[in-house]
Amino acid sequence: MAVSSKNQISGSADSGVVINNIEFARKALEIHDIIMVSRFPRLSDVLASSEGALDCRLIGGSSQEDRLWLQLFVRGNLQLSCQRCLEAFEFDLDIALSFFIVPDESAIPSSEEEADDKDYLVAETQMQVINFIEDEILLALPLAPKHEAGRCGADSKLNKLKSPNPFAVLQGLKTGKSQH
Repeated sequence: MAVSSKNQISGSADSGVVINNIEFARKALEIHDIIMVSRFPRLSDVLASSEGALDCRLIGGSSQEDRLWLQLFVRGNLQLSCQRCLEAFEFDLDIALSFFIVPDESAIPSSEEEADDKDYLVAETQMQVINFIEDEILLALPLAPKHEAGRCGADSKLNKLKSPNPFAVLQGLKTGKSQH
């Protein structure tokens, strides 16, 4: 993963880049890499196929109030299994997240204190970039992935099941006899 912006870190994210996220943000560093989907072991477990690559970018910075932050961008296509028909389908992944870095979990405001939906990340001196990216990808996946309406193979099977029930004729005969 190449790091650029004002400062650069060289290396590959999929080879296990470890950063101090505080220093990364303070120095306004940036990491950008194309990572093969097969490099994410936990993600591969939930995919129909581990083929393909994702465009990943991690950017650090600080606000005028000296609040440190990280931004993560991940784009690409993943092959998921439809939960209705079990066929593979292409899922467009487009993650754009911002995190404020806090010294520890107690510094994360409770939902009553903070009205907006900001994300927080606990400061780490040894943050595995690949694991951080994989965590956020897993959180971005749908809970029950399925084809768009009208594109699922289960739709045609469901339509066949909705065809007239052969026992409906017997029900008609039964009701016809009771009327005589």
